[in-house]
Amino acid sequence: MNAIGKCLKQATSLGVVATMVLLSGCNALGVGGSSGKTAPTPPGQATTAGSANPNYQPVSDIPIPPSTKINTERSVILGSADRWFGRMVLVLDRPSTMAYAYYLEQMPPFGWELVSAVQGKVSTLTFTRGERAATVEITASALRGSEATVTISPRPATPPAAPTVNPNAGAAAPKK
Repeated sequence: MNAIGKCLKQATSLGVVATMVLLSGCNALGVGGSSGKTAPTPPGQATTAGSANPNYQPVSDIPIPPSTKINTERSVILGSADRWFGRMVLVLDRPSTMAYAYYLEQMPPFGWELVSAVQGKVSTLTFTRGERAATVEITASALRGSEATVTISPRPATPPAAPTVNPNAGAAAPKK
């Protein structure tokens, strides 16, 4: 067998091995043969698709409705419990109008103070709590339910001082 034939045989063998590894990885992730369903969520708990722990709740300072799923591919959570920052994308089994009412009513008991609220095709609620601000953006889902993106970011404890305005700035100098 010549050198080209040996290279082709090795490349073919490598391709078969790579395909087997990829397919086994898909099976481990629940892609393909499994139904893709997750275990029912206990009231007040959130899950992630394919999560081994149905009681998974990464944070404790915002309300998460029962039967909510966390979209882990689009979420970034830095920290934990009630000292976290980042974005958590929640897939809700309720319409966007009910999700809006839920967060409007349930954020204050968690210590969040409402700053602004706008309800529409894309609804936005903004809250503050200590040195953090929370924005809840709610959109209707394409099929059913809705999606809420909760973004928590730091904010200064005290607002910056307002700039001083010089009333004479830009005025012509008096003539002598």
